[in-house]
This record gives sequence, C-alpha cells and structure tokens, in this order.
Amino acid sequence: MYCEMCGTPIEKGYLIEVEGARLTVCERCAERGTVISSVKRKEGSRKETYANLVIGFGERIREGRKRKGYSLEELSKLVSIPPKVLKGMEEERIYPTIEQARKLEEVLEISIVEEEEYVPHKNDFTLTLGDVVRVR
Repeated sequence: MYCEMCGTPIEKGYLIEVEGARLTVCERCAERGTVISSVKRKEGSRKETYANLVIGFGERIREGRKRKGYSLEELSKLVSIPPKVLKGMEEERIYPTIEQARKLEEVLEISIVEEEEYVPHKNDFTLTLGDVVRVR
C-alpha cells in the first residue's frame, strides 16, 4: 500500500479528507487533512482493511446515550470528548476519529464503525498525488 499524497510505501495508513477528496495517506501526510479512519494492511496479503463510520452514526450515538440515561456532560466525562463536540457528532456535523468512535462504542454498547476489505487487482495502477505535485 502506498500513500496517495507522497507515494511512500506504508503498512498502516489513514483515510483522510482534504477539500472533499478522500485519500489513504501515511502518518506524516495525515496532518494535511481531517482523519476519518485508520487503514491497515494485513501481513502477507494485498488486502487492505478500512475502518469506516456507518451511515447514521449520529443517531446511533444519540440513541445509545439516551438508552444509557447519560446527559451530554456525563458522557463527555466518560469518553473525554467535550459536550459541544459530542452534540456535533450526534448531529453528524463533526466526525469522530476512529479512536473516539471505538470509545463511544464501548461506553454506549453500540456499533458505529464497520471494517471493509479491499483487494486490489493484480494489474492495478493508481496515480498518486505524489506523482503529480511536489510537497514542500
């Protein structure tokens, strides 16, 4: 697997969003966008595993919080996420990091992260951003 921004080979990468585009990048390039999920490559395989948020994750967070009887402030203390950010997540204006999502899943006993596998074809060639632009 290669970073789609700089072209560096990577074992563990990040799916980020930069100006509406989603890219799989290395740790260094992840700083250049909003991290959506982590991506890992399984040993001895060309399969790549992506962890993505499910559609409607905000509603699941809200329902889980209400089912457990937590206020935003109480949940905030349990997961170390500010109440305003949690409210934004419930309204899906703010996307949690995968680490935050996993913590919410654990505390609220919900499922908001799904893992997907992608197996590239033998002759796959993808042009990376690193092939086109020079990073300063």
